[in-house]
Amino acid sequence: MGLAEYSIRHRATSWMFLLLLAIGGAFSFLSLPQLEDPEFTIKTAIIVTRYPGATPLEVEEEVTLPIEKAVQELSALDYVTSISSAGLSQVTVEIRSTYRGAQLQQTWDELRRKMADLQGSLPDGTSTPLVKDDFGDVYGILLALTAPGYSDQDLRHYVDQLQRE
Repeated sequence: MGLAEYSIRHRATSWMFLLLLAIGGAFSFLSLPQLEDPEFTIKTAIIVTRYPGATPLEVEEEVTLPIEKAVQELSALDYVTSISSAGLSQVTVEIRSTYRGAQLQQTWDELRRKMADLQGSLPDGTSTPLVKDDFGDVYGILLALTAPGYSDQDLRHYVDQLQRE
């Protein structure tokens, strides 16, 4: 006996099965999380410290290196990169991909505490190291340029001009 024959002979069972599937599907659809802009967990922070009037070498030796040493004490650290320019230190901290949610927030809090502790040992005139870790607001935009009668090369040239502007 096939499925079709069984369904015809046992109508009540078939309707009950169909009703359960419909109720289960509706419940699943209504309880599904739906965000227009889903959250992204970005495991990167940037530490920005100003040191007005200092050369890039002074910034590196007196600000960037102590910050890097303090950051390297984090257990969750993946890697650190830095840029020292005239009067400004930027240290980028990347956390291992295994850290998520609450663990990541604890790591950022620990990083902020380390920067607050380090502030006393930085040279006079140095700003408080600012930890920027909130990169969760990420939006994607897709733009299309169409123009009847123009070639792809003409459109590409126009797009290049728009990008420069």
